[in-house]
Amino acid sequence: MFGLSMKIIWVIVAIAFAIGEAATLALTMVWFSVGALCALAVSYFVDNVFIQILVFALVSGLLLLVATKKLIRMDRSDEVNALTGIDTNIMAVVGKKGIVLNKISPYKPGLVKVKGEDWTAVSKTYEAIEAGCEVEVVAVEGVKLVVVKK
Repeated sequence: MFGLSMKIIWVIVAIAFAIGEAATLALTMVWFSVGALCALAVSYFVDNVFIQILVFALVSGLLLLVATKKLIRMDRSDEVNALTGIDTNIMAVVGKKGIVLNKISPYKPGLVKVKGEDWTAVSKTYEAIEAGCEVEVVAVEGVKLVVVKK
């Protein structure tokens, strides 16, 4: 096929799907990349292109159905983060303590440091919180933390 061996074609297919996955981050194309690598392995033992394509389709399809469903189920579990046990994104700051860097006024956000990062913050109770006070993050609204004085 076009003067290329099937081994090179499977490598190109695997790389193309890996690049597509990196561009979308949807966890769909990665399984086709794995399927292409399995077909590449089969191509070392079997010259029949139909069998290689069958292996590619079966491995990709099974991984797409089984692995993606399992990852989605793990992501939706009640645990903090079923994959790593590490809080990420918004969950990483809710419930954490921080220090007020710039005064939080009743209707003017201030600045707090939580887990080494500076965040804009507002008071949940609309009270003034002076710089240097310890606060606890109770929610995140957009890019602002909602805090209460400790």
